[in-house]
Amino acid sequence: MGYVFLSLSLLSSLTIAVILKVFELKNYDRVVVIASNYITATALGFALSRPSDMGRGVIPFAVITGLLFFSTFVVYSFVIKKDGIAPAVTFGRISMAIPVIVSIIFWGERPGILNWLGLGAVFWVVLTWEGKINRLSSSLLALFLLSGSISTSMKFFKVKFPMVDEGKFLVFLFASALVWSWAYIFITERKVKLPFLLGGLFIGIPNFFSSYFLLKALSEVPAYISFPFISVNLIVLSSLAGYMIFSEKLSRRKLLLIILAAAGVGLLSV
Repeated sequence: MGYVFLSLSLLSSLTIAVILKVFELKNYDRVVVIASNYITATALGFALSRPSDMGRGVIPFAVITGLLFFSTFVVYSFVIKKDGIAPAVTFGRISMAIPVIVSIIFWGERPGILNWLGLGAVFWVVLTWEGKINRLSSSLLALFLLSGSISTSMKFFKVKFPMVDEGKFLVFLFASALVWSWAYIFITERKVKLPFLLGGLFIGIPNFFSSYFLLKALSEVPAYISFPFISVNLIVLSSLAGYMIFSEKLSRRKLLLIILAAAGVGLLSV
């Protein structure tokens, strides 16, 4: 069942990207959509999680990580509209290089030669995406850094709170993102229109299950297989979806960089 769960997580993640693209084309308010999505995600989390002790420090950590989730989701949606599905997914996934670097510096992990090659491939993609070094757009850079911060926070969670149930942590994380996002809406006085609200409630389903099925898979399939399986396949399938469904076109150079990114992600997890 492990690979079934992995495939369902992959399908959920791809569904999120496609739906966000549709909503952006319809000019839905991305903040309202994302805030509404956390209503569904939090409700599903409470319904499917099992009672467990959270431990000291977990809830404050979930509050901070929830803000990261909300911010990253907004930037992700913006990049999907501005640059397309394939670049958004690619930069979101290659950001796993950041927790690798943090692990080397702070947790004393020692990557092998293939891991270093993966890091080199990832940073080459980041540096040369716009054709010249250091000309990466601010939105793609923000997505890369924010997504990497989330991955790093998940690594920190595993190191700092190894006995805490991951499913229960997700509930508090989604609930935190829910509070942050709706607080932002009320402060900025954004209009909450019914289509935006319903769209967000709908996208909350694949958003929750992308994490839920991944956690299920990790109990049966090693992480060094699970993460590259989802990341590499998601980069490839999102590129195909962008081209076949939305007629998004990429230059030959960027297609080669996407292939390099997929290879880099795979090497990072060897």
